[in-house]
Amino acid sequence: MRMSVTRDDLLKALNVVGSVVERRQTKPILTHVLVAAGDGEIVFTGTDLELEVVARCPADVQEPGKVTVSGRKFLDIVRTLPSDSVLRCQTEEGRFRVAMGKSRFQLATLPVEDFPNLMDIQWDTTLSVARGDLRRAIEKTQFCMAQQDVRYYLNGVMLEMSGQALRAVAADGHRLALCAVEMGSAVAGERQVIVPRKAVVEMARFLGDGSLPIEVSLSGNHMRVAQDHLVFVSKLVDGRFPDYHRVIPQAVKNEVVLPRAAILEMLGRVGVVSTEKFRGIRLRFQGNRLAASATNTDRDEAWEELELTGPVPELEIGFNVTYLVEAIGALEDEEFLFGWNDSNGGVRLKAKKSGDEQVYVVMPVRL
Repeated sequence: MRMSVTRDDLLKALNVVGSVVERRQTKPILTHVLVAAGDGEIVFTGTDLELEVVARCPADVQEPGKVTVSGRKFLDIVRTLPSDSVLRCQTEEGRFRVAMGKSRFQLATLPVEDFPNLMDIQWDTTLSVARGDLRRAIEKTQFCMAQQDVRYYLNGVMLEMSGQALRAVAADGHRLALCAVEMGSAVAGERQVIVPRKAVVEMARFLGDGSLPIEVSLSGNHMRVAQDHLVFVSKLVDGRFPDYHRVIPQAVKNEVVLPRAAILEMLGRVGVVSTEKFRGIRLRFQGNRLAASATNTDRDEAWEELELTGPVPELEIGFNVTYLVEAIGALEDEEFLFGWNDSNGGVRLKAKKSGDEQVYVVMPVRL
């Protein structure tokens, strides 16, 4: 293998692939990336056996070939080199050599045949969706994913496809998020898959904006997302996501319109003195006012009142302020709807204009 490639193109591809490669693995080959040079480009592949990422970059390939090298070391080397520089790479005597100016590096390699491959999969469903819409659906729900929950089906985002509608849903037992977007192609029947946490985070980082379509392919156990020079293949969580329709109140007895920016500012100020562990804050609706208050074990106190446009139903309820701020912050309209049935059930939050396209449910806490 012998090739020349610009440092900036190389860094862009390695940043994507290197994100799934761990520094420490029980299998040494999983700390490596597969480098395949040919046809005027380099194809980089990284995997942890749950998620595989493939990135391409243009290159002047004088001699095609394949090699595996330490993903983190290769990435760290490229980062230190000057922008706009050109790197000369080649394999020689079982080593991967990188040269730029007067700098020289040699990296150890492992056998190419030992590198695992998740790409050889039979896909049974393929659909099209605007890259910006898929990114938005993930970003508006991913903060509600559980972290290392024994209910493993909550450690990810559920994607539900029905007709031309794609719904992303995430929940951790304390809150739930739903964001719906329209696909460019319809699917027959209904399909649900659960994308694991790591794959969700990586897709949110690297999916682009805009209306250009990307291809999403599904099999019984995997999902593939292809965008320009990037391909993600992820194993799916083997489980059944809870019926989210039962969590979201379809009708509420009480609903008020609240100003998003003013509420976020008030919660941010009052939440400063809430306890670090439980982050409790109390909301009280009375007359045409909303009051927020918080205390902690040091007996610090905070209280603030906001005047509303009209009288509202009376309610006193407690929340984890972080959960409330994240949900309200994800809404896109200037005003949102705060709906509830009683002080023991979850509250429904949704944007005033977009309605059911984006819905959050936050459960109350006892204070």
